[in-house]
Amino acid sequence: MESGAHSTLEVHFKLFGTDGVSLQSQELSKALRKRGWRVYPCASDVPDSTEGLRIAELSYQSDDALALRRRMFSPESAGEHEGRDLLEEIQRRAQIIRSRVEAYVDEHRIHVLHIRNIMSLPYNLAATLAFYQLILERSDIFFLLQHHDLYWEGPNARNFQSPYLEIADLITRITCPERANVTHVLINPIAAQALYERKGIQGVVIPDGFDFDRVVMNLDERAFRSRLETLTGDMSAVTPDDVVVAMPARVAINKAIELAIQFVAGLQNQRANLEDTPDGLGAHCRKLTSTGKIVLLLPQGEDLEENRAYFNRLIAYARDLGVTLAYGGNVVIPDQRYTQDDPDHFPFYSTFQTFDLVCYPPEHEGFGNQAIETVWAKVPLAVLEYPVFKAFVRHHIPHYISLGDVAGLRRPENLGGLYQLPEDVLHHAVEEAVGLLKDQARETRWVNENASSLRAFCGIDTVCQQYIQLYDRGLE
Repeated sequence: MESGAHSTLEVHFKLFGTDGVSLQSQELSKALRKRGWRVYPCASDVPDSTEGLRIAELSYQSDDALALRRRMFSPESAGEHEGRDLLEEIQRRAQIIRSRVEAYVDEHRIHVLHIRNIMSLPYNLAATLAFYQLILERSDIFFLLQHHDLYWEGPNARNFQSPYLEIADLITRITCPERANVTHVLINPIAAQALYERKGIQGVVIPDGFDFDRVVMNLDERAFRSRLETLTGDMSAVTPDDVVVAMPARVAINKAIELAIQFVAGLQNQRANLEDTPDGLGAHCRKLTSTGKIVLLLPQGEDLEENRAYFNRLIAYARDLGVTLAYGGNVVIPDQRYTQDDPDHFPFYSTFQTFDLVCYPPEHEGFGNQAIETVWAKVPLAVLEYPVFKAFVRHHIPHYISLGDVAGLRRPENLGGLYQLPEDVLHHAVEEAVGLLKDQARETRWVNENASSLRAFCGIDTVCQQYIQLYDRGLE
């Protein structure tokens, strides 16, 4: 191969957060570098200290990007030429992105662009157009288009319906393009089938990868718990003897976090069976007393402002059910942004050390990184069996507490659109969780067997090699 062939530009709206896409990019980039590849990040949030290409216009969260999306998808009023004006503005913005990317890849002789979600989610249509133009005109570059999400699937699909024919046509034309210099990667077989049915494109399925040998900083649990913000219930600080059930995903409507609130409320109802257990509860041997708390922790603050209305509904719902809801988004930061001398923040992956159980109940998920992270951290998992979990993931996690599946969920009118678990399913899940927390030997067996099984399926060494094979094939 020519010089530069073992270089890739890793592209997303943002790459240095704690959201699932960012974390997956970080995992793969680290693994590729260990194998001699040079990986340049390209996003709106590339730090000054990192070699790569920061393009502010790639953001989907900036004021400009948010304003443009509102005009495209939920206009308060529409002028006669609004669709045409929007199209011209998108083209102007695309030119800025395209010219900067093209100059950078030429300067660094990069021949592989690994683009995440930009070509399947119209959060920033100018970015999609910019890379579409590059795909068409730069046959010397291989484009691996990875689709963690597809815009026409899941609860977010309604957010991408435009009243303007020009915009709707543009989205249809430039998303998920099929060209000779393109390979499409999906992270589950359901998405692969959806892409084939809608676009006639045969994609490659590769699961999300995780470094099961990851070494993380040991956390001062007392310090971390004391810094959490309690939003409802017992407003005192979270203590080392409190039982913490974590939902370590970002706050978003598809995560159905209300189901985790119901689960913790169920544990509260069973607290008499958990209090004063001679050997303590779980791997940490928590000594829950009559004055102790069972806490639901939301450790992530990623994208919170875009989901503030949903977050406020969760707070009100937890208050109604008497659940102590704690929030860590003000103190938890991505691992790569953490510095050893920072007394005010805690690295994301280290926080798993303080969890007694993870409740992960999304109704729609492309893969489910938090389930993988939970298994890696050897924490027991309670999970709603969302479609991808049922079809692709659960066969590799032999032990988990089931919250049923999406088909069993209800949306009672009195919950204002929030989901509700069937009573029998919730009761069974709570009973199983209580039994597991009180049986440390069984918990140890569960988490060890889970980690061994899942590593073979989506360990980063296996996944990285699959991507290298695709890169090499594209460069031939």
